[in-house]
Amino acid sequence: MEKFEVVFLDDDNETILDKQLVDKGASVKYNGPTPEKDVINGIKYVFAGWTNEEKLENVEENLILVAKYADEDSTHNIEDDLFNATLESTKKMELNATISAGNKLSEQKLALEKDGRTPEEIVEDVIKNGKTELRDQNSKEDIER
Repeated sequence: MEKFEVVFLDDDNETILDKQLVDKGASVKYNGPTPEKDVINGIKYVFAGWTNEEKLENVEENLILVAKYADEDSTHNIEDDLFNATLESTKKMELNATISAGNKLSEQKLALEKDGRTPEEIVEDVIKNGKTELRDQNSKEDIER
């Protein structure tokens, strides 16, 4: 079976972190400790993956993958931003659902008020007759709601 060489390099493009021979079509994973980068100008970096990471699932050629790093602060900010965006989106969806439900209830209340009966009277009518209809004084739009 054909084999390919997969080399994992640090971001200096020289330091070999891992090297493996892999069967064609096989997947491969990095075997080693999580890559680390020195603090530069007071900025701490964290490992953020590999270049061409998608090629690790189905190796079809010799590969050289280079470690990627991100500023630790920017990593937190990205995660925080994603969380906050999801939270805001959820709040907006819930608010829109609440407003829609409130509007529907207001429309139904107006239709009942025009009918002239209390909700209890309408419920009694439904229980007694199996159904009820709004009285004639309601507009066609009220009945359709």
